Amino acid sequence: MQPSAKIQPNWDMTPYFPDIEGEVYHEFFSELSRELAALGARSADLPPIEVDTVGDWAAFLASWEAASSRLGHVSSYLGCLGAADARSDAIRGETARLAWLRAAQEKIWAMASHRFGEASREAFEVLVGQPDLEGMGYRLRRARQGARKSMAPELEGLAADLKVTGLGAWARLYDQISGTLTFELAVPGQPVRELPVSMTRSLLEDRDPEVRRAALTGANVAWSRHADSLAACLNNISGSRLTVYRRRGEEHYLDPALFGAAIERKTLNTMMEVVTTAQPLVRRYLWNKARLLGKERLGFQDLKAPVGKGDGEGRSWGEGVALLFEAFEAFHPELADFARHAVEHRWIDYEPRLGKRPGAFCSSSSLINQSRIFLSYHGKPGDLLTLSHELGHGFHNWVMRDLRPWARGYPMTLAETASTFCEQVVTDLLLERAASVGERLGVLDERLQDAATFLLNIPMRFWFESALYDERRDGEVGVHRLQEMMLDAQRRAYGDALDPDELDPWFWASKLHFYISSVSFYNFPYTFGYLFSFGLFARALKEGRGFLPRYKALLRETGGATAEEVAARNLGVDLRAPAFWEECIGLIQADCAAFEDLVNSVLGPQNEVRTAHFHR
Repeated sequence: MQPSAKIQPNWDMTPYFPDIEGEVYHEFFSELSRELAALGARSADLPPIEVDTVGDWAAFLASWEAASSRLGHVSSYLGCLGAADARSDAIRGETARLAWLRAAQEKIWAMASHRFGEASREAFEVLVGQPDLEGMGYRLRRARQGARKSMAPELEGLAADLKVTGLGAWARLYDQISGTLTFELAVPGQPVRELPVSMTRSLLEDRDPEVRRAALTGANVAWSRHADSLAACLNNISGSRLTVYRRRGEEHYLDPALFGAAIERKTLNTMMEVVTTAQPLVRRYLWNKARLLGKERLGFQDLKAPVGKGDGEGRSWGEGVALLFEAFEAFHPELADFARHAVEHRWIDYEPRLGKRPGAFCSSSSLINQSRIFLSYHGKPGDLLTLSHELGHGFHNWVMRDLRPWARGYPMTLAETASTFCEQVVTDLLLERAASVGERLGVLDERLQDAATFLLNIPMRFWFESALYDERRDGEVGVHRLQEMMLDAQRRAYGDALDPDELDPWFWASKLHFYISSVSFYNFPYTFGYLFSFGLFARALKEGRGFLPRYKALLRETGGATAEEVAARNLGVDLRAPAFWEECIGLIQADCAAFEDLVNSVLGPQNEVRTAHFHR
C-alpha cells in the first residue's frame, strides 16, 4: 500500500515504481522471482570452468549481473519506503519477501564462486577475458579469492536461507523497534513532549544544555524499555556471524570485514595506530569546547552542542540547499549541477515526522541511474553537512552511471570518499565567509566535531564491537555487560575529555550501525573515508580545478581495485605506511590550533595547560 495519509515523503519514488500495490511493481517482483529461479536451475547445469566452456559461463554471468541489478532496484525501493514509513505492515511484508529473493541470489552465487575456486588459473583468466565480461575482472578475481574461505555450496545455500529467518530477521526487528520508538522530552519549565527517537540527534545540537540533557536522558529511557529485545538482536546477529565464520574457516572475525572493505590488515592497523596517537589532539579540542560552554568537561550529550555565533541555525530547507549549491559550484560545477538535479527531481526526503526512522543514507539503483537521499532536516548546521555528505554519495554513483553494474560496487572504505569530501567543501566555504570570531568558532567547531566523531567516536564503536565479538564466542552477552563494554570503549576513546558521570551506556542500543545484517564492523571504514577524503581535499586546494579530472577518475575506479591500489595509482601513496595518514592528521592539528587560539581570544589562555601534540 501507499504510505498512510500522515506519511507523505518529500521524495518521488514513482521512477522506481508507480506504487507498491500496483501491477507494475508486482509483475516486476514476480518476473524477478522467476528469473532467479531460472538462473538457479541454469547454474546447476553449468559445466566446470574450462577453456572450452567459458562462453557458457560468460553468458550466465552477464544474465546474473542483470538480475542482480534488478534485485538491487527493488531493494533500494523497499529500503527507501521502509525508512520513510516504519509503521507500514505492507512494506515490512514486502521487505521480508525480498529477503527470500536475496537468499536465492546468494545461493546461486555460492555455487558460482565455488566453481571459480575450482577452476585452473588458465581457464579462469580466459573467462575473465571474455568480451561480454569486460569490466568484471576485478570482481571476478575477488570472488575467486573469497571462495577460499567458503563452505560447500549446499552449506552456503543453507546459510543464505537461515539468514532470512535468523540474522536478517533480528536486523528487521531492530528496524521496527527503532522506527516506531518515541520518547518523552522533559525539559525543566516546559511541557513534556512525545517525540520520535529520530529527533534525538537534532536535539543534541540544541544550544540549551537542559534540552540536550533531556534528549539523551529521555531517549535512553525509551531504549532501555526494549533492552532485552535489543540485546537479543545484537547477540543473535553477532552469534550468527561467528557460527558461519567458524564453518568457513575464518581465522579472525575481522577478516570478512577487511575483505569486504577491500583493505589489508596492515592498512587498518597503521591507520588506527596513527589515529590513537592523534587522539590527544581531539581531546584537547573537547577541553576547549567545554571552556566555551562553561564546563570543566563535556558530557556525552554536549559533543554536538553548538558554540560561537549560531550562523545557520534555523536555516530553512531552501536557504540550506542554496548555500550548498554555492559551495559546490565554487569547487566543481558538475557537483553543483548534480545537487540541483537531485533537489529539483525530488530525490530527497528531508522533513522530520513521526514514523520516520532515525539516521541518514543514500540509496541508488543502477537500473534507472538514480539515487534517493534520506535524512531529517531541522535547520541545524549539522543537518546541512549531513545533506552534503549524502549528496556526495549520490554524486559518486552519478559519475559511475555509465559503467556496468558490477563495476560500480565499491567497498565501504572508498564509499565514504566523496561523501566526507563534500562535507569539507561546504565547511571550507563557511569558514571563508565567517566574518567574526564567533562565526569562525562555530564553523571550526562543526569541522572539529567531525574530527571527534571519526577519531574518537568511530574507534570507540570499533573497540566496542571487537569486545562484543571476543566475548560472544563464549556465550551471550547480557544487557549489563553490554553497558559496561560500551562505557569501557568510551573511556578508552575519550580519556578524561568527558565527565565520567555523563557518558552514554545505551549507545550500543541506539546506534543502528551495530544492527546492519549485511555487513559487520560498520565503523572503521568511516575513519578511513574521513582521513582519505581529507588527503584528497588537501590536494584539491593545492592543485585547484586541475585536480578535478583526477578526482573523478579516482571515484570511477573505486569499484575496480582495492583501496591500496586506488590510492597508489591515483595519489602515489602507500596506505600501509603511516606517512599519508600522518599528513591527514596534520590538517586536523591545524584546525585544533586555530580553534584554541580563538577560544583564548575570547576567554583568555588557560591557567593550566594540557599538552596534546601530534608528532610525525
